[in-house]
Amino acid sequence: MTPDAIIVFSAGTIPYEESGRTRWRTTTYDNTDAFGTLGGRDRVEAAALLAKKYPDAYVVTTSRRVTGELPAQAEVYAEEVVSLGVARERIIEETESINAGTQVQEAVRLATEKGWKKLVFVLSGFQIPRVRAFYEQTKSNIVVDFVSSESVLAAADPAFVERFAEIKRTAAYQTRLTSEARGLAAIKAGTYQSAPPEDKRER
Repeated sequence: MTPDAIIVFSAGTIPYEESGRTRWRTTTYDNTDAFGTLGGRDRVEAAALLAKKYPDAYVVTTSRRVTGELPAQAEVYAEEVVSLGVARERIIEETESINAGTQVQEAVRLATEKGWKKLVFVLSGFQIPRVRAFYEQTKSNIVVDFVSSESVLAAADPAFVERFAEIKRTAAYQTRLTSEARGLAAIKAGTYQSAPPEDKRER
């Protein structure tokens, strides 16, 4: 499938100091929140690889911080995608969503507005069942290919497979799997509620 756009699901962003200034970067597998490992940089790298594979597709980075802090996650992710060689004019920053559910809603809204028929959702593999459930709730007829960042990175760099195997053995990753399963069950039961901001705080 050749997509009209590649939607990069954000995980989180972390501040750091450089030359006396506060800057922001995407989270990695080493960063966590109350629900386990986050990932984030992996999605940036996967999106850049997919952007090269599909040179006519737009790249949509997503989300603002639920606390209202600046810069928006979409801006940080966009900067990192550009740093990997993707032309800035191909990138659209979507700054209305605040979590996975609203990322799906905003992706569908934007696709409808732009007349896009085919999308690739780039996200961590552990997220796919929950995000697919959110997408099914939209009843949209837009064709979506759910692509794990891990599969893209493994295809590009076989050494990633070994590194990711180590990540999957961590307690933080196992916590994330448990959290995702609980979230998926809640969606199916109609009891899903978004987490409070303090639980989403990156560490």
